[in-house]
Amino acid sequence: MDESLLMGLYAAASMRAVDAAAIDGLGIPGGHLMERAGAAVADEILERFDPESVVVYAGKGNNGGDGFVVARELFNAGCDVVVYAIAGRAGYKGDALLNLKILDQMGVEVREGIGEDDDLTLELADVVVDAIFGTGFTGAAKGVEAAAIERIDQAAAVVSIDIASGVGASTGTVHGPVVEADLTVALHAAKVGHFVTPGGAFSGEVVIAPIGIPPICDREPEAWLLTAAAVADLIRPKGSLDHKRSVGTVTVVGGSRGMTGAANLTAMAALRAGAGTVHCLQPLGIAGPSPFVEVITVPVPGDDRFAAASLAAVKEEAARFRAMAVGPGLGRAADTQKFVRSLLAEDVPLLIDADGLYALGDKPELLAGRGVPTVLTPHEGELGRLLGLPAEEVAAGRLECVRSAAKRGDVTVVLKGEASIVADPSGAAYVIPTGNPGLATPGTGDVLSGVIVAQLAKGLPATEAACLGGYVHGLAADLAVATRTSTEGLIASDLFDFLPLAVERLLLGEDDDGHDDEHSHDHD
Repeated sequence: MDESLLMGLYAAASMRAVDAAAIDGLGIPGGHLMERAGAAVADEILERFDPESVVVYAGKGNNGGDGFVVARELFNAGCDVVVYAIAGRAGYKGDALLNLKILDQMGVEVREGIGEDDDLTLELADVVVDAIFGTGFTGAAKGVEAAAIERIDQAAAVVSIDIASGVGASTGTVHGPVVEADLTVALHAAKVGHFVTPGGAFSGEVVIAPIGIPPICDREPEAWLLTAAAVADLIRPKGSLDHKRSVGTVTVVGGSRGMTGAANLTAMAALRAGAGTVHCLQPLGIAGPSPFVEVITVPVPGDDRFAAASLAAVKEEAARFRAMAVGPGLGRAADTQKFVRSLLAEDVPLLIDADGLYALGDKPELLAGRGVPTVLTPHEGELGRLLGLPAEEVAAGRLECVRSAAKRGDVTVVLKGEASIVADPSGAAYVIPTGNPGLATPGTGDVLSGVIVAQLAKGLPATEAACLGGYVHGLAADLAVATRTSTEGLIASDLFDFLPLAVERLLLGEDDDGHDDEHSHDHD
């Protein structure tokens, strides 16, 4: 993937290295960067909110210093400004202290502490600025900072400087009180915590503001945010000489008694995502016509589920097709799990989802050494089972957990949910910005499987297939909500008409990565 087309997401350590390269390496004064940062944030506030009154909560570090500059700029622009220096005047030093003294000399109202009895001031403010913690924050806010966060969250409009206070910039983790920002002005570069949940859910709209750090100072990002340009570059469109087998053939292995719909959703999604021929394999005892006439149902030996008797026929089909999806509606019977594990040695690009993941137990290592592209698409509960962790622990540390699974299994893993993450065995991680809460409905994960397996069938490597498929899937949901239905009424089959449109928009360069909802949501 062309990294020049992606947006880098920085960790705290990499941002410290960038700052050091600018200040110590090039000699740019830290105070100059603080001035540029504060002015940039103030400009965003004035342009977006045109406020008459503003309250600034400033912590004791450089983030607080940025807040003092914001206060000065807004005061100069004619706003009524009240500043809460929550560390007390004695708690500031360096450039932050200098800018606090300037506020005093200008006559800006500065109050020490958090203003516990100043509810009216807070209620009358058009905008409250969160300048408590910067990117170096970890753990949980306590004491006066925690109290300040609770007060900020009472405001009508909140702007966070660099990152919402309480969010771990390097990981997106949240361990205590957190500011719920409407707008976050990221300084110089986006951070992991702006997009990786749970912290990403508190960022609001994220705007990146240049503060005068030259590109020569940039360092390797911690992760990447997918962009329309980057994923469009991966699309392999059908050509005039193509036919139904040359553009990618897919086998879907799924279904058990009462659960045939999931496999059919995956099969139809693969067709809608550009695959040429799709066979949906189902046990003979339950196989019937697909609800989608374009999908070919292939009965294989078996009563009401896949088991040892099905294996030979499935392997024969797999050998004739370019990619295989295993798992939708498969069931969790012991003989079905054994059947799934028997397929792992097949020399065919493979996507494993749902009950296929269940068959792996807590041993992603079963996949190591396959030697062909392999993609897993778990939600938090499924990834927790693979790693032997509670789902809550996965939810709290999504980036670390998805990387762990990818490394242990030597595969590409897509952790579904708000701001889905794709990770590969090298440690590279990609955040998907498309999608909306309407995807929190049954079957959308099956559709995602179909979209990704179609890209595998076209010959894309595992990580590229997962990134393109995940982005297109989310974009289709965004288009569906924008033109046909609502997030409350979206169902999985609504996505079918919008998958080709999503691809077309990317090919035409019409998607600008702007979405009404800034983060994607749970895929069933």
